[in-house]
Formats: sequence, structure tokens, C-alpha cells
Amino acid sequence: MGLWIKICGITGEGDARFVERSGADAVGLVFSEKSPRFVTPEIAKAICLSLPETVQKVGVFVLPDWTRMREILDQVPLDVIQWHGGPLDTEGFGRLADFGLPWIYAVRWSGEGPLPNPPTAFRVLVEGRSETAPGGTGKSWDYGRLSQVTSPLPLILSGGLSPETVGRVLKGLRETPLAGVDVSTGVEKSPGIKDVRKIRDFVQSVRDWERRS
Repeated sequence: MGLWIKICGITGEGDARFVERSGADAVGLVFSEKSPRFVTPEIAKAICLSLPETVQKVGVFVLPDWTRMREILDQVPLDVIQWHGGPLDTEGFGRLADFGLPWIYAVRWSGEGPLPNPPTAFRVLVEGRSETAPGGTGKSWDYGRLSQVTSPLPLILSGGLSPETVGRVLKGLRETPLAGVDVSTGVEKSPGIKDVRKIRDFVQSVRDWERRS
């Protein structure tokens, strides 16, 4: 099976349908009102309903209110939860599991020390450390450090990837057990507005790397 490719920060049905046609596996819908890629539950629902079941719909949550998160999940037909927001305690892990969807733990990793192993998560998304608010950084980092650690959970690579760089980055992590890649800023015209050519080229770059490997 090939790498799971997620195009994050989708804000409209047109971009979502192009993600489907490009051959990517998932769209990311951001529910943080501080993000320029924020979508309301109503828009997110319309986007989800415009896509076939073969494209996974990932809800990206940043330090949400648990009650509000439940309200969104009741309205929007999501397949996966992606959690940004720092350390979680046992109660937090339990709350995420209780939503009944597989969830991804997003972590800003300094490049040192072990990666987290959340007991109820099914994947860990790794991006570089940043001082900005929780959420995607859009900045490249020392990806090669991932080759020096092990993780009991499948890893998703994120942060600063683009059609021009993703093949080279993956080549450098050939021995690292990656499950997927995630991109947002690297395939945009402007925040929240995707570039269809860049999406196509990004997916093609990943698939080309897979064929060469």
C-alpha cells in the first residue's frame, strides 16, 4: 500500500473535488477559528457530502472545547480526528477515544527525545517545533532526525513540504516507517485557497518516489 496523502486546509467544494481527482487519500478540514483555513460546520458538511467514501474526511481540532467538538462531530460526517494542542492526560485520551473515530495526535517535535505514544491514537503526525500557536507551521525542519527514532505508531510527515521538496525528503527517510504525508501551505495560492496544479504535482511527486523505491 502506498503512502497516505492528506491535503489539509480545504475550504471549498471545488478544491475538495480536485483533491479527489488528484488521487490524494484525504482532505483536512480546520475547525480553529484563528486559522485562515477555518471552515464552519455547515461548509465542512457540504464539503464532506461532495466527496465519495474513498476520500477520508479529517477534522483538524486545535485546543477545542470538548462540548463544541461533540457538536461539530454530530453535524459533520468526518472519518478521522486530528488533534493539535499539546500534552493530553488520561482523561483527554479517553475523551478522544469516546468520540468513536480513529484519531491522529499531531506533535511539534524538537528533533530530540522520544516521540509520543498516545494509548488510543492510531497515528502520530510529526512537524517541526514552532513558537506560533498550535496548528500547522508550514515551515520545513530537520526531517532527517526522524530516522534516528522509533515509534510504535505509524508516522505522518508534515511541515514545509511542497511538490518540489517532498520526493527529496522521502528519499532521505527511506528507512523510516512512514505511513503518510500531509501538506497545506505548500499547495496553496494564498491561505485557504489551493492551487490545483500544485496539488496534482505534489501527489505525482509522492507516487513517483514510491515507484522508484
